[in-house]
Amino acid sequence: MTRAKSASVWALIGIALALCLLPMSSAAASNTKATVVSHFFPVGIRTTSTSTADCWETSLAAPRKDTWRCAVVNTIYDPCFSSPTQHNYVICDASPTGDVRGLKVTLAGALPVTTATSSDAQPWVLLLPDGVSCTFLTGATSVINNERVNYGCTNNATIVGLPTQGTVWTVKEVLDGQTQPVVTTVVHVWF
Repeated sequence: MTRAKSASVWALIGIALALCLLPMSSAAASNTKATVVSHFFPVGIRTTSTSTADCWETSLAAPRKDTWRCAVVNTIYDPCFSSPTQHNYVICDASPTGDVRGLKVTLAGALPVTTATSSDAQPWVLLLPDGVSCTFLTGATSVINNERVNYGCTNNATIVGLPTQGTVWTVKEVLDGQTQPVVTTVVHVWF
């Protein structure tokens, strides 16, 4: 084998090894067999606030009968979670993809009557195959291809519309700096 041919073979081997070590892209990682669907509730208390929570409506991010939109001093938490066995506090600022423990906050008054219905069930947090998590946006957002930008992701991408449900859920992801969505699978969904 000539020296040039030997160098070419080693270069190809090096490229192949480098490709094996790179993190999987969304396209390569889309071998999701089934999307896991979970119901999240905080697991423990990270800290207790000395302030009170003013909860005025059902959560917009995770509309359920036990979730609320609450103000604590100058911060709005959505969702905050309540328990039927504990009527005097809520647990806020917990996340299924971050710290699953929450901030315990005493209620300033009674919780409002829930407006959640079974038709409100949109996912709160999505986990994509590349490890990116996307959270439902509750404020004003933009529109792409006549669909609301519904989720903001940890990689600065956005998700337009709501997920398409099936054995494997999919979403339309718009990567940072792009204008056209690409279909991406969803590994895990939390309500």
